[in-house]
Amino acid sequence: MANSLRRFGTWVGQIATNAATNEDPDPAFREFHQTIQLRPTDPEAYYKRGLAYMKAEKIRQAVLDFDQALQLKPDYAEAYLQRGIARTRLKNYPEAVRDFDQSILHRPNEAEAYWRRALAYVEFDQNQQALRDADRALQVKPNDPHAHLARGLVQANLGNHEKAIEEFGRAIGLAPNFAEAYFKRGTVHLLLLRNYELAVQDIDQAIRIQPQAAKFYMARGNAYLQLRQYENALRDSDQAVSLQPSDPEAYLARGTIHRKMHQPVLAIRDFDKAIQLQPDFAEAFSARGEVYSSQLKQQQRAIQDLDQALKLRPDLIEAYFQRGLAYRNFNQLQLAMVDFCQVIQRAPDFAGGYVERGQAYLQLGQLDRALWDFNQVLQIRSHDPYSYFDRGRVYLELKQLDKAIRDFDEAIQFKPHFAEAYLHRAMAYGRLNKSDQAEADLDAAEKLAKGSFPGQKPLKTERTEILEKITQSRAQLLKSNGR
Repeated sequence: MANSLRRFGTWVGQIATNAATNEDPDPAFREFHQTIQLRPTDPEAYYKRGLAYMKAEKIRQAVLDFDQALQLKPDYAEAYLQRGIARTRLKNYPEAVRDFDQSILHRPNEAEAYWRRALAYVEFDQNQQALRDADRALQVKPNDPHAHLARGLVQANLGNHEKAIEEFGRAIGLAPNFAEAYFKRGTVHLLLLRNYELAVQDIDQAIRIQPQAAKFYMARGNAYLQLRQYENALRDSDQAVSLQPSDPEAYLARGTIHRKMHQPVLAIRDFDKAIQLQPDFAEAFSARGEVYSSQLKQQQRAIQDLDQALKLRPDLIEAYFQRGLAYRNFNQLQLAMVDFCQVIQRAPDFAGGYVERGQAYLQLGQLDRALWDFNQVLQIRSHDPYSYFDRGRVYLELKQLDKAIRDFDEAIQFKPHFAEAYLHRAMAYGRLNKSDQAEADLDAAEKLAKGSFPGQKPLKTERTEILEKITQSRAQLLKSNGR
């Protein structure tokens, strides 16, 4: 270190040079710059400018100033603490932990360093260390709401969702205007418990207390999205973008809402902006690829985006899944199978992987493998009409007609207006020469396809195709009956 410093001049000169390169042209910082120019060896001057940079969201510049303060005063506990906070905001959690270590070393009775280190540990799943730090913070400062917040996050990480809710409740009880505690509790309701109405209630409170926090609007927009309240979701997402126009996450969230609203052009525009702001944003490439594939039917462009997403993040399950769908839509079934196998290997409890691989096997005529996949789906979600329908189709192809009919029965029980299930059950009855049952099912399938039942809307995208299949099935039934 000493040799490298000597190459650039004196130690004081090096500090002054670094100070000059970290000067922000914003007039709001002019007084801080002048103080440093007058007192280039004063650690307090760098520390105060670092705090000002933090307040202005200029986090990297803040880190540089805390660096300078600590070069001048290596036992500066507050500077270690603030640099740790800055590194946490930059998502550099291991280095943040090291800074909190130093802060605690120099001031072992400050609760904040413990609970902040706990929050950093949570981010890379060091849950037991996080829990010890949160407990230590409460020993140093009983009834610290931030320590209960940290304990809640640990419990959420460990899958103890109700305990997490209790800890966030304790934090709110100690600090009724603790917006972050409302937000975290709302997030548990949203992402883990799927209690979307409760999520909205908690995030409402967070926004009431802190109306300028873009992430609150993004989270509430997500909850509205799950509730299919698309206009509310879009309004929140627009607000998040207006508050944080340089945040790629805000554009990703809004693009997702546009995708759900079947507005592909607007969705692509938002994903483009997210990628422009963060060129290594794998999730944005994946989301854009999904829109190109499912809504714009541009499979090659979709595959290019999904390839890029996986190049950036080889563990991104959703990208394997969407690329598999794009390959299947492009009739490249073997490549689709590879991606669905990746999904199943990485997320064995995700039914979608088995569903889509089973569909590919069915298209390839590999019926035993398709049957195995649909059996797996029904172990994961036993009340899903589409899974019974898919397995019934396999049994129909295998000429195991009684089993096929039982599965179509189950599909219709769970979804009474399932036109395709009636149609395929009619096919099975026809092959068993049960003409009356087959005719009755064809009549039901036709009424459902046309929307003839009270309160039931006609099918849109598949209506013509289903009606053609019904006509063909009727002709086949008449032929087999010699009529």
